[in-house]
Amino acid sequence: MTEVQAMVEFSVELNKFYNVDLFQRGFYQIRASMKIPPRVPHRLRILSVLGVTLAFPASVHDSLICSKTFQILYKNEEVVLNDVMIFKVKMLLDEKKIEETLEEMNFLLSLDLHFTDGDYSADDLNALQLISSRTLKLHFSLHRGLHHHVNVMFDYFHLSVVSVTVHASLVALHQPLISFPRPVKTTWLNRNAPAQNKDSVIPTLESVVFGINYTKQLSFIIADSFLHHAYHFHYTLCATLLLAFKGLHSYFITVTEEIPSCQKLELGMLKVARLNL
Repeated sequence: MTEVQAMVEFSVELNKFYNVDLFQRGFYQIRASMKIPPRVPHRLRILSVLGVTLAFPASVHDSLICSKTFQILYKNEEVVLNDVMIFKVKMLLDEKKIEETLEEMNFLLSLDLHFTDGDYSADDLNALQLISSRTLKLHFSLHRGLHHHVNVMFDYFHLSVVSVTVHASLVALHQPLISFPRPVKTTWLNRNAPAQNKDSVIPTLESVVFGINYTKQLSFIIADSFLHHAYHFHYTLCATLLLAFKGLHSYFITVTEEIPSCQKLELGMLKVARLNL
């Protein structure tokens, strides 16, 4: 089995926070995190956080992103957040099941509402207590990507809403360049032991392109079976990336039809050989 490194990029924007009927005045903050099934070797990185500062700016803490901290004083109060969060999910996938694996995978976006009515320090995450949490299951499609806007309502005892916009697309597909933590299989002897991970070995470029059975030869002549694997591997990567590009381009065209002509952007045409997708 040949594995490839794929990267799906999620853009999560917290637009506005609405205080429907919060009981307590004080400082509030929303924390976002992404969860991926452990059975798929992966690494998660946060690229950047953008937004306008209110009381305290947004910040990044490992795999956790904290929105700007804002003060709520009145019922029906509305706060503009405009915090943009980028999650880069790098994964190891079977080259023959790229689309199938991505569409069956459960990407979970957790949104946690935190609060304090006392002194607050941006460096101390424990200064705010968790009061409510919501989890969104993101249904990703290779053909369409993911483009969704939703109003997330927290529980009845902390009645408030945050408007969230999520975009996602496959942006990279190539040979593995980094190692990934892979779950270690347990036996009946150590079935009660805690779960452990072991970093995967980074394969050589030749073994990925020509197959795991390929070994370097002194001759420049490569057997037909290895060449066939290389052609098919290259075709699979190109076809998959073009599917993702086609879906993203179609969504872009749909959106531009709804905005004023003065704000429209022009995309350059992508000149590629025709593939039977």
